[in-house]
Amino acid sequence: MELPKLARNIPLFYMYMSLNSFILDRGIWMLFLAFKGFTLAEIALIESAYHCVIFLLEIPTGYIADRYGRRTSLFLAQLAGIGSASFLLWGDQGYTIIIGFMLGALVGTLQSGATSAMIYETLLELGKEATYKKQNSILLAVGLVAMSLSGMTGGVLSDINWGWVYGGKIMLHLLTLGIVLLLFEPALHKDSSAAGKRTAFSLGHQIKEIYQYMRMDRTFISYSFYGAVLFSMAWSLTFYSQIIFQSIGLNNSTIGFLNGLETWIGAGFAAVAFIGEQFIGKRGSMLVSGLGFTLCLLAFSISGNSVVLISAFFLMSMFISYIEPLLEAYLNELLPSNIRATMLSVFGMMISSGMMITFTTIGFLADAASLPIALQKWILVWIPLFAVVCLLAMKRAGSLPGK
Repeated sequence: MELPKLARNIPLFYMYMSLNSFILDRGIWMLFLAFKGFTLAEIALIESAYHCVIFLLEIPTGYIADRYGRRTSLFLAQLAGIGSASFLLWGDQGYTIIIGFMLGALVGTLQSGATSAMIYETLLELGKEATYKKQNSILLAVGLVAMSLSGMTGGVLSDINWGWVYGGKIMLHLLTLGIVLLLFEPALHKDSSAAGKRTAFSLGHQIKEIYQYMRMDRTFISYSFYGAVLFSMAWSLTFYSQIIFQSIGLNNSTIGFLNGLETWIGAGFAAVAFIGEQFIGKRGSMLVSGLGFTLCLLAFSISGNSVVLISAFFLMSMFISYIEPLLEAYLNELLPSNIRATMLSVFGMMISSGMMITFTTIGFLADAASLPIALQKWILVWIPLFAVVCLLAMKRAGSLPGK
């Protein structure tokens, strides 16, 4: 692969991130299910099934990216996205809606490890891997800006007709598919190369490689547990905030606007995360993000004041958006190329496991009492657990160069 051709990937990544992150139902999908007549417990089960699908498919889809190429995985993701949106657009029965959401889970698994691996290895082959933290922070910021605009747009469209939301998603997947076709696969993963031949393993062999790597590298496990426990709680709160905001009298358009504004704020912090990390390092970044998020979580769960709720919602986004690109960079720095996408998918599996437990438990507790009480009960378990994984991750970060 000629380096000038490969360099074209970098601007294409920005186009891909913009379109792929323009998720029209991102901040309102729970409202869609409620509109279709699902209870909170049923929504919790659907979300749990969604993450169960992710858990089961992360390693196989990560293997596809490592064995057949990152672009192949991203291409299949867009096809699955078109199918998912089609079921949600035209499906009137409960089972067709569930199929649509499960296909959405497949989209996530096909993209999760492949996207990060392709960006990192494009920079690696160009000799610019040292810029990954900066590039990844800016790319995440671009994605968050797109999410914010899509959240606002989706909220307005849903107030008109839900068909506009899912018809729009089909068009966005088609446009993103065109960008994926323009990407160049790094030569590192072509079967004709020596490195490519290392990826020509069976899925069983790849699973064995994963097991051996995780036995040797406890740092990867510590970082992954930190991210899984933190992100599963953060994402659950983001989803349940839709119901909480609706309960205080906000309409879909306003909820979409708040989700959009939240991602604008998050985008700003993601964009400068690599700068902040230069001053406080790995351990400082993990501590500040974890402690800040926990304090805001307490305020969000305990207070019934709308100003406090909305402020805490925004602050939690700031801390999560800061640590997300950095943690992804820390994991990429640890991983060998031949299992990079698969190992990043393992991290995705851990987040999905956390989501299955967190989201489902809160949903059932909320149906038995109320959502605020459910959150208050769950954080009594979550805070001690997160404190332990945070300390372990910080300990591992302190034993490495660049701490």
